[in-house]
Amino acid sequence: MSSKYVVKFYFTTLIIGVIASTFISLFTEYENVTSHLFKGDFSEFFVGLIWIIGYGLIIATVAQVVFYIYLFINPLGLGIFRGIWPYVQILLIMYAIFDLFYLRFFKVGKDHGSTFEFIWIPIIVVIVGFVVAYVKNKQVEKNIFIPSLFFMIFMTSLTLLPFISVEDTTWIYRSIFTVLILNAYQLLRLPKYIEASKEDRIARGIVKKDK
Repeated sequence: MSSKYVVKFYFTTLIIGVIASTFISLFTEYENVTSHLFKGDFSEFFVGLIWIIGYGLIIATVAQVVFYIYLFINPLGLGIFRGIWPYVQILLIMYAIFDLFYLRFFKVGKDHGSTFEFIWIPIIVVIVGFVVAYVKNKQVEKNIFIPSLFFMIFMTSLTLLPFISVEDTTWIYRSIFTVLILNAYQLLRLPKYIEASKEDRIARGIVKKDK
């Protein structure tokens, strides 16, 4: 993919992250931010809005870094483990699901007296992961369901590590949904950017069109 489309992919993902995080945060941070808009306290609202946008930029950047790490890990794992790499991915997916359900949210929920308040989060991650992996698998001729599921569950779990604060559930809400949106977009749309880059290079005569 040419540098032009790498930059385009980066900034588009960045904008999506900011929009998603801002939209979600205007609901989850209603008392701290949005309510000031209705009270006419515009200075307080814009200060809060700037903070929310900054958070969106950070989480979008981290999500992109993790995505590029995945693009490196997947062929590396295939080169090292070869035929058993899909089974290694399945084991890592199972560990990530166990970690999300029990180690991270079930025990946290018990400590806070409300398991359900937290346990629905990994359910959402797993459901979205399977749906996106299914859609991704339909985009190509070969079977890439397991690698796609690995990214959507295991790598999403890693992405969320810096953003989950059990003392403030609003951090969890805005982080979970924003990361899922970003990861789904990156996984599903990257081939479109690669194809557009290839067509652009052909149009400029840099590479020849395949016969």
